[in-house]
Amino acid sequence: MKKPLAVVVLALMLGACAQAPSDSAPGHTTMTANRIAPVLDGISLSAYDWRLAEAVDRQGKSIEALRAGLELPLRLSFSDTSLNVSGGCNTQFGGYALESGTLRIEGLAATMKACAPKLMQLDAAISARLKGSLAAQVQGGADAPRLRLATAGGDVLTFAGVPTPETRYGGPGEIVFLEIAPDRVACNHPLMPDGWCLRVRERRYDAAGVLQPPATDWQPLYEPIEGYEHRDGAHAILRAKRFTDPHPPADRSSRVYILDLIVQR
Repeated sequence: MKKPLAVVVLALMLGACAQAPSDSAPGHTTMTANRIAPVLDGISLSAYDWRLAEAVDRQGKSIEALRAGLELPLRLSFSDTSLNVSGGCNTQFGGYALESGTLRIEGLAATMKACAPKLMQLDAAISARLKGSLAAQVQGGADAPRLRLATAGGDVLTFAGVPTPETRYGGPGEIVFLEIAPDRVACNHPLMPDGWCLRVRERRYDAAGVLQPPATDWQPLYEPIEGYEHRDGAHAILRAKRFTDPHPPADRSSRVYILDLIVQR
């Protein structure tokens, strides 16, 4: 029996979190890049999310087509072999090489969503500039680095570095799927008097992407889920990364949840 298309797509999506892109994977550009954390001017690029902070042309004037990328903001993230661009309409991705202060990008593939014209124009504007050889430089220290990319045409894009969760908490974290009940519940905790918590239970998917029956009961979640905004009355299933904070604040648990993907809402 053929599996429904939705099940196949979900299986691929859920499996993606456990698979690193290979050089032969569709949409992955093969390039000569070191298979170690990319370092520029003493800063590991993969240790930060790089958020667009300024975009000017050769005359120093703001690039109007990238203005929306400052507001969102547009973000770059690096692995040892690949570059991702997110924050616009579509995610763009591809291989890169970093050599002697030059970031070389042969071309970016992209997902195929349709969005408002402003976001589609943003995608086109950043794609046109993130290609070929760009002069690359990191300014500032590890606490607040800024990545400066200059195109052959004279445009200069500056990105502010924000430590990734993996950098902040010293490890890759654990992928978990959380089912969120529609309504919050009152939860009593010594550090949260008269608090209201999400009700959650962990879920599992099999190799084909089929949701398995719940194995646990609903429990109050005392910790927030970074990046997730709950709408009262809305049921959801999330893919999240769970970290352990080695130095939690006095009013917080050592567990930290960060939203990775909304699987279902």
